[in-house]
Amino acid sequence: MDAVVFDLDGVIRQWNDDDLDDVETAHGLPARSILDEAFGTELGHLATTGQLTYRQWMDEIRVRILDRFGDGARGALDAWEANVGRVDVAMLEVLRHVRRSTTVALLSNGTTRLRRDLHVLDLLDEFDEVFNTAELGIAKPDPEVFRLVCTRLGTDPAATCFVDDLPENVAGARSAGLSAHQHTDRASTVAALQRWGVPVPAGGPQDG
Repeated sequence: MDAVVFDLDGVIRQWNDDDLDDVETAHGLPARSILDEAFGTELGHLATTGQLTYRQWMDEIRVRILDRFGDGARGALDAWEANVGRVDVAMLEVLRHVRRSTTVALLSNGTTRLRRDLHVLDLLDEFDEVFNTAELGIAKPDPEVFRLVCTRLGTDPAATCFVDDLPENVAGARSAGLSAHQHTDRASTVAALQRWGVPVPAGGPQDG
């Protein structure tokens, strides 16, 4: 393989959704209210294709949530905005192993805050290339975004593989000609990489 392209959220970064659920309920909101507003409406698409900046997106989320739940929701909104998730250390070690033998890129349906988040999480230098859909103007699962990434990388889609936790994104990558795997856990992803001929040890991060 000429390149391995990883998704960020649900693969390399995990979100502490349960903690945020507790914060929301403590402020009188049903769990996942903010998440559903952010990504379950048209706002998610506008943010991840760069039609709204992160600030514009978050300000609109605040307006809608405060309109629905009142000023008591401000604390939950503050906590949601401050959250940057956590790095999956085991998957980061897999990424580092892969990078020893081939190009490693990131493709994320991100907002314009993505690079700031990567910096905070100390991930910015872990990839050879970072592709943020908010900068590209087109988001997964559209096959065109995968073709664009391959063009930017200078790789043949047939020699490029993609790892994502969402089945629709895996399907989009495959329709663009990439090999693709739906990430559910470290072991399954390592097995897929090995099938593709990418040298990755089967053990945990301590083996690296």
